Amino acid sequence: MLSDRVGGIISIIFGSIAMSEAIRLFPARMDTFVGDHTMPGIVGGALILLGLLLVFFVKGESFKVEFPDRVIMKSMLLALGLLFAYWFAIQYLGYVISTLLVSIGLFKVLGFFSLAKSAIYATILTTIFYFLFIFWLGMPFPTGIFNI
Repeated sequence: MLSDRVGGIISIIFGSIAMSEAIRLFPARMDTFVGDHTMPGIVGGALILLGLLLVFFVKGESFKVEFPDRVIMKSMLLALGLLFAYWFAIQYLGYVISTLLVSIGLFKVLGFFSLAKSAIYATILTTIFYFLFIFWLGMPFPTGIFNI
């Protein structure tokens, strides 16, 4: 099928880009298999191999693509808008507040939960992320204007 071949060609292109990055990083290695070149090399090789399989060997089944209905399309666009709002808000409101607000919106839009359930789930999620990334791993995140 044409879509399999196109996907395979795209995979080969991205694999080639990753392999060129691995080759560029190879002189800074610590050992043959240890260094910054290893991951792009493995991923690039896998992408090229799987892309070649898609182009030459896989014969996918035929299917009909359907455009999403109005409710799903609205949810997708709102989710995208919320992610852009998160990207903007995290600088000003900080990680904790912006994560809480945007996750409430995402639970409401994508999960179709009530506002109360969305707030509860978002609070749990934000708390877990706070303890995991900020408290346990000690990663620096923006604190925003409220210094939280």
